[in-house]
Amino acid sequence: MTAGSESWLSWVFRFFNFAILLAIVVKFAGKPLKNYLVNRHKGVKERIEEGERMFHEAEALKKEYENRLAKLDEEIDAFKKVVIEETEKEKQKILEEARGLALKIKEQARLTYEQEIREAKGKIKEEIARLTVERAEKLIAERFNRSDNDKMVEEFIEKLRSLN
Repeated sequence: MTAGSESWLSWVFRFFNFAILLAIVVKFAGKPLKNYLVNRHKGVKERIEEGERMFHEAEALKKEYENRLAKLDEEIDAFKKVVIEETEKEKQKILEEARGLALKIKEQARLTYEQEIREAKGKIKEEIARLTVERAEKLIAERFNRSDNDKMVEEFIEKLRSLN
């Protein structure tokens, strides 16, 4: 035999040995290997499906949170608007109370002023009356002497007699 035929026969022999080895492996390990590969395939498929399900759940949660955030901005704006309105109402209420208090203070000041003016006028009148009486007493004391006094008493007595 030649070297070329040996290599060909060697290859056929090797192929035949491989085929026998493959047949033995398939005969004894085929079913467990098939079950292992089927189970492995199912496990990988389940994990992929679970991953896809979790991905879809995550997407749904993401959309929900984005909607909540969008609504949160709207809620914050609405809250700010309500706070501003309430603050403005409170400001107006405080201003109205302050105006009312200012009017009361003005009225009280006016009444106090009028009362003090009346008191001052009364004191001035009393002082004028006192000074007038003092001046009158001085004038009477200066102008009337004892003889004038006697004369007045006599006139008074005569008037009384004439009445009777």
